[in-house]
Formats: sequence, structure tokens, C-alpha cells
Amino acid sequence: MKNIKIVYVVHEFPPDPVWGTSIGCFQLAKEMLARGHKVCVLAPQLWESEGFPSIGFFDEKVDGLSVRRLVFNPLLAANPVLYEYYNPVLCIYAKDFLREISPDVVHIYHLLRLSSSMIDAAKELGIPVVLTLSDFWFFCPTYHRLKPDGSLCTENFSWKECISCLREGNSLYDRIREAFDEKKMEFYIQKELVGDRFKLARMNNSEISSLLVAAAGRLSFLKRQLEKVDRIACFSSFLSKVFFEKGYFRNGFRVVTPGTICPVKSGLRKGQNSNITFGYFGGGRKTKGAHILIEAFRGIESDKAKLNLYGDFPDTEYVKELYRMANGDERITFMGSFERTELTKVLAGIDILVMPSICYEVYGLAILEACVNKVPVIATDIGGMPEIVHNNVNGLLFKRGDVLDLKQKMERVINEPGLIQKFRENMPDIKSVSEECDEYLDIYKELLR
Repeated sequence: MKNIKIVYVVHEFPPDPVWGTSIGCFQLAKEMLARGHKVCVLAPQLWESEGFPSIGFFDEKVDGLSVRRLVFNPLLAANPVLYEYYNPVLCIYAKDFLREISPDVVHIYHLLRLSSSMIDAAKELGIPVVLTLSDFWFFCPTYHRLKPDGSLCTENFSWKECISCLREGNSLYDRIREAFDEKKMEFYIQKELVGDRFKLARMNNSEISSLLVAAAGRLSFLKRQLEKVDRIACFSSFLSKVFFEKGYFRNGFRVVTPGTICPVKSGLRKGQNSNITFGYFGGGRKTKGAHILIEAFRGIESDKAKLNLYGDFPDTEYVKELYRMANGDERITFMGSFERTELTKVLAGIDILVMPSICYEVYGLAILEACVNKVPVIATDIGGMPEIVHNNVNGLLFKRGDVLDLKQKMERVINEPGLIQKFRENMPDIKSVSEECDEYLDIYKELLR
């Protein structure tokens, strides 16, 4: 295929701290660049301080990739609820960038902090758009379908439930609920939403009724935005089924699981002995379930096990509680973050990785990286993780949030010699970033015929 111009759109990008979706975008962009394609990246720059420009952009190079950073002070949003999913100001800046670059295709990885106006920026210029779905942002503002009380969002949720869910820690939604009872909310929605549609121009203000209508109209608006996309890819079969059953994908879709970078040589895997090291990579994000893991591990009465917790653990109440839970147990160590160049070395020091997420993990890059380094995984039994971790074949699954079940799974690993080796021998073939690149090039080729 001839060299093509690609703009990748993503919500975070190195050198900023990045997680699974952004790592996947970064790796794919680098692979495309290495193959001779012209690659640019469009990403947001978080507004940091009063001394920082309120609106604008700057360009930088990251590992040879040209990156345009869009800057927007959220305090300037005329309607903060609307701007979360449709920011007309950033649309102008994105369109200017795309006009300047004139790419063959725009590939969107995530629209958090950028909004779905990126789709319009490309389509208004006649540029084909590919979009990779990696979570639930298109129908869940928190993108993980997890309620403040830790329960999972129901399948048939309503915009009223979203407003109630978002009240926690968000004064905008508190204002809405304080101003409107159920009857008043229904009245304004029936008045302003005609056939699930509203006029953007009428929402571009901070009146409390406009905040309400913007919140109520989010789901239907983003569904129409997604229908503008030329090709859609999903990270996992699980995610594709969720969207498909909700009536999305009018233009069809394709499941493209993420690839990972195979190590030049695998880490020196220590043979299983009487001491077992459990690892965890989720840092101090509550959705990753470190509290479930620590509680389960504390219940294990064995001096033959260790637990190493990796990642960023910021000074939050949740993290303070994690330290309190672990206090006094010398088997538990908070290892902190590590550079991705150290990943293979870190995995070589772990016997088995534990993924105790309490939310739906769509696929799990950490699981792929563990598998390619021959490290088995114990994972929650929901979401896309069971597509990689097959219970009692190459790892173990436990019931979401079930401390006792996780404890029993870890005890089994400790007490059954040879179990870890059995799992290592049954590791699935893991797709490489190069193979993932081939799949996306096929999609681009279809669009550019």
C-alpha cells in the first residue's frame, strides 16, 4: 500500500502518564511511522494554571511523532455539561489542524477531554474517520459503567440515572437536582428535546435548564455522532456486543483486539518454588480494585506469599485507606510506578498477576503484556478479560468483588505445586502490534479505494 497520512486522535499521550488505550494508540502510531507512513497525533493538553493560556495549541515531537496539543480552560465552557461531549471551540482548532495537515484518514482512539466535535471537524472537511471503541464513553460519561456505590450500571439505564450517578463529586449535577424535581425535569425535557434532538445553539449557555437538557440529550446525540463514523473497530467481542445490543453500528463494525510489543527476549522467569509473588499493576484507581486484593491477601495465613503493588498511588482518601489496610503486613509492598522499558524486568519478578477490577475491563493491555511474558493472571470474571484468561487453563477467574473467592484462588496457587507452570504452558498466542497494524491498514485501504 502507498504511504498514507494518518492523524490519530486520543485523550492522552506521552510524555504525559498514559494508560491502556493511550499506550495502544502510541504503539500503533509508532509502528505506522516505522513503516513509512506520515503520522500526526492530536491530543488535549490539560489546562494547568492561571499562567497557562486559556485557549490555544502547541506542537511537539514525541519519539519522532508530530503531536498537536489543544489547550482549553474548562472554566470557559459556556455549558460545561454540553462541552464534555461536544466542544465547538475545540472543533475550530481541530479543523484548522486537519486543514493544515490534509490527512488521508483520521483515526480516533478516545474523545475524553476533546469531545465528539472531533468527528465533525473531520467530516466537514470530507476526511474519512475510523474510530476504535475501547470503553463506554459514548453512553457513559464516566466511561466505566460503575456507580458511586461500587455497583455496576444497569443495562437499561435512563438519563435521570446518569444525573443521579454524576452528582457525586460534581456540583453541576447537584445544581440540576436541586433546581428540578422529577416532574419539572420531565417538563423541560419534553419541551426542549424534540424526537431526542436539541439545537446546539440553544444549549450554548449556562442556564440551569440548558444544563439539564444537555445532560438528558447526551446519549442520543452521541449515538448520532457515532453514526457519522465511516469504520468502527471494537477492542473486544464483549464491547461489541454491548453496543450492538443497544442498537449501534448502523454502518457495521469490526473487532480488532489490541496488539502488544513482544519482548526481545523474555524475562528470566523464575521457576515456581515455595515462595509466590503476586503482582498488581492498577495503582490507586478505585475501579482497579486494589482494596479487594489487599483484603483477600490479608486473609491468607502463609509466609510463603508476597504481594507487590505497582502504579501511581496519589494522596487520596482511597489510597490512604489502602495503606491502612496493608499496615503491619510485611508481605505487602507498594512498589510505585515504573518505566515501560522496565516492564519485562518487573514481570520477571512476578509469579502471577492479579487483576481485581470492579468495573468492566474491556480487554486489558496489562493481561496481554503478562501473557506474552509468560506470567499467568487471576482476573475478575466480567467484561472482556475472560476472552484472554480462560479459567483453569492459562489462569484463574474469580467473582467480581468477592474477597473470599479471590482469597481461595490465591491460596490454590500457593498450595498447588506445578499450577503456575501449567498455566504458562497454556498461554494463548498474543497478537503483536505489527499484526494489529496490518488489520488497521486493511481498514484504511477499504476507505481509500
